[in-house]
Amino acid sequence: MRRSTTIKSMAVVAALGLGLTACSSSSSPKAGGSGGKGNVAAETLYLEDNTGATSFTEDFNPFDGNSFGRTQNTDSLIYEPLLQYDTLNPSQAPTPWLADKIDWSADGKTATIHLHAGVKWSDGSPLTSADVAFTYQLVTDDAAANTQGVPKAASISTPDADTVVLSFASPEMASAQAIGNQLIVPKAQWSSISSPATAVIKSSQAIGTGPYLVDAFTAQKVTYKTNPSYWGGKPKVPEVAVANYASNDAATTALAQGQLDLAGNDINNVLTSFVAKDSQHNHLFQTDAPYFPAGNTVALLLNTKSPTAPALGDVAVRKAISAGIDRASMASQCETDYELPASSSGGLTLPLDQSSLNPATANDLKPASDGTAVQSLLSADGYTKTGGKWTKGGKTISFTIIDPNSFTDYWCDAKAMQQTLNGLGFDVKINGDMDYNGWNTAITTGKYDVALHWGQGTTAFQRLQFILDSTLTSPVGQPSAGDFSRYQSSAADAAVKQFQNATTPADQQSALNALQQELSTDVPAVPVLYGAAWYEFSTANFTGWPTKDNPYVNPSPQDQAYEYMILHLTPVK
Repeated sequence: MRRSTTIKSMAVVAALGLGLTACSSSSSPKAGGSGGKGNVAAETLYLEDNTGATSFTEDFNPFDGNSFGRTQNTDSLIYEPLLQYDTLNPSQAPTPWLADKIDWSADGKTATIHLHAGVKWSDGSPLTSADVAFTYQLVTDDAAANTQGVPKAASISTPDADTVVLSFASPEMASAQAIGNQLIVPKAQWSSISSPATAVIKSSQAIGTGPYLVDAFTAQKVTYKTNPSYWGGKPKVPEVAVANYASNDAATTALAQGQLDLAGNDINNVLTSFVAKDSQHNHLFQTDAPYFPAGNTVALLLNTKSPTAPALGDVAVRKAISAGIDRASMASQCETDYELPASSSGGLTLPLDQSSLNPATANDLKPASDGTAVQSLLSADGYTKTGGKWTKGGKTISFTIIDPNSFTDYWCDAKAMQQTLNGLGFDVKINGDMDYNGWNTAITTGKYDVALHWGQGTTAFQRLQFILDSTLTSPVGQPSAGDFSRYQSSAADAAVKQFQNATTPADQQSALNALQQELSTDVPAVPVLYGAAWYEFSTANFTGWPTKDNPYVNPSPQDQAYEYMILHLTPVK
């Protein structure tokens, strides 16, 4: 079983815990025409992603995190956002889409949306401000449907058919990307749906503004055809197909044999298993290690309120754990150099967030284990070695790391950390005997000690907010939207609020610096690795893919990125 590090918004974290993961589903091989190695119809783009189910379920509800479109990252083939963002380049202005632009008032409390002219729904009716206003009112009223983390609007108005005004009680410029990312639905259809977060939308009911329509649905394969009413013109890729595979090995084999054009998988020995099978056509984002762009910061979450590991409430212990782990060894031996060692204790993802990095936290994490630092930190904190274990008040620094052993790389990381830390005098156990749901529930409800997990969010602020914002957490036993370390800091909360209220880039950076310093100083989570944005592609049938030399979009599995990417492709035929 493999991991999927698809990045979800804070609201998705709230609804689903930590996001989607791991095992693939069963399928039959694709029937074939020409192109590639003779197994793929040259003008049908085949992609594969994770589901965690044995078969596809016909549900195209963009507000349901468990629907087919959401889990397969194809929602935006049907439903579209106002703006498109390249998260590999945070400083780049968003690309106009359903909206030409969104203007913000100087105080950050009003967003005026200017819609693109001539956009039609797939049933032929025009997109108007009423549809957009309805969508934002829907996610304002129904928290479960708010999968993009859109802030609640105090009022929504439509001055004309092409303009929507969102007014907020407090500055919300920090949520500009969440607002721009919101997928828009037709009011005429959705106003009669009583439970938008759980409604089942069949393929025939999936009405959107996007470039594709569902053509055929089966439990093992779903195909999309072009939308003849698409406002952006006819897509060059005439058909998109999503296939279901029984295992990671089956998907890897399909990739190697030219049966897939696009995948977002963690593949063992990817150069040998995939690239070398057809070096002319099989490619990765970049040719040198780590091969994939960094998309998040993998961190060791430390439950500061764990009743079974009280030592984690001690900041000196948390710092010692960070000093003791061997990031370089984990990166090479467990992550096969797909993910580089984290170098900053501030928690941002580098080099992605380089422009937001607090200089005080630059290159302050050593790649190798630092036993001297561990000795210094714990001795100064009153610990002494007894029987080879750091002990204070008759108790060792005891905790259990949980990660499903089916996450083969994270399980390898857990074993490596256990061995290294125990060798330094800690008392560490590991537990991998659980499935994703049990693991996810343990973390979101605070019933765990320590867990390694990929980061959340698509901006520098969201990545830090996920770890540090105490308003996202809940009492132990209740699911939380974030701050799974149950960490409470008035300084961190003040910095979160400062960023949310900021109206200038300088004020935002000041808040980001404070958040990074707080994470570095108090260490409620330990930055370990820079998580890979998985991405494999073939040029046998299509060209125009994003690469390190042309990073026009973050290619990792994410529905809006997939739409933007597919619209840039051209069939070889």
